Amino acid sequence: MNFDPNQHLHLGYYENNVDLEAVAYKIQNENKWVIFLDNEQDTTLVKKILDNYDFHTKYGYKLFTVDADDLSYKVGNRLFEKWLKENNII
Repeated sequence: MNFDPNQHLHLGYYENNVDLEAVAYKIQNENKWVIFLDNEQDTTLVKKILDNYDFHTKYGYKLFTVDADDLSYKVGNRLFEKWLKENNII
């Protein structure tokens, strides 16, 4: 995957004593974003499910993709929160 060097988005969930961050990268020349869990943070809360996800040394754990030309912070955060809920993290 080649990511657009000019388009990425920092996402986060900061409620109920949870502090988790992800980063969305836009695939170059495609209307698709890939969401990675930042692996340089405390991942204790999600450790139990991380084996289910591909790990990329440069980006972290690949969580999911989003079909969109432009991904807003609001929509990205909502999708990240949905992923956290679906995986019983929050």
